[in-house]
Amino acid sequence: MQIRELSPSERDDGFALLSALHPDLTSDQFNNFLISHSPQTYRPIGAYERNVLCIYAGVSIHENLALGRYLQIDDFVVREEDEKSTGEMIEFLGDYAKLHRCQNILLLGKNRGLRIEDLKGFRPKRDGFLKRL
Repeated sequence: MQIRELSPSERDDGFALLSALHPDLTSDQFNNFLISHSPQTYRPIGAYERNVLCIYAGVSIHENLALGRYLQIDDFVVREEDEKSTGEMIEFLGDYAKLHRCQNILLLGKNRGLRIEDLKGFRPKRDGFLKRL
């Protein structure tokens, strides 16, 4: 599995998966959002298997007094047939967070295909899950 930030040419793949979470979202709205928010506040990350996007994660990096610097998972969607790979993506996001000097990961956004057993080390937090790195 290859996991990386999506390039502009891969955004249509991301939209195809993300539309399962946000059915009212149009391709133009998604692309305009990415143009105005990526990479400063929102980063689209994808996991590919045999050139097919299996998992999409939209993440953002924030900082506050309570959590310090943290990676927030805003969107997470997995193709149904690839749910066995969610743990690998969560592990990647932990490494990605460390690379960006984050102290925590906060899962707050919508998700589909994410299993509770893939959230090792996370604890429930109001409206989501938190993991200290």
